[in-house]
Amino acid sequence: MHKKVIFIVIGLSCLITLSVACTQKATPIITSRTTEPIKKEKQILNIMPDLDEGKTVFTNRCGNCHDLPLPEQFTEKRWEGILSYMIPRARLSNEQGIHVTAFLKANAAKQN
Repeated sequence: MHKKVIFIVIGLSCLITLSVACTQKATPIITSRTTEPIKKEKQILNIMPDLDEGKTVFTNRCGNCHDLPLPEQFTEKRWEGILSYMIPRARLSNEQGIHVTAFLKANAAKQN
């Protein structure tokens, strides 16, 4: 009889523990924000593009990895696609990216 009571108590303890562990927890609802939202870097930057600096960065940084295409080889729209991929890949700073973009767009092929 004594063993039977112990097994029942252990079984009930396991059942209670399992049911408590498996119940859904309430998630807190945020009703107010105590910190200011993070501003994106592009909104903060106010850099005037420098075409000479863009040419230098394009020649030195982009030319390190591969042969450089001529700026007039692509249209502005095509350069936008290329640069959206290559600027992060080349790990250019935001400022360098602005200069390179300005240089290539200023010298890009005219769209027909």
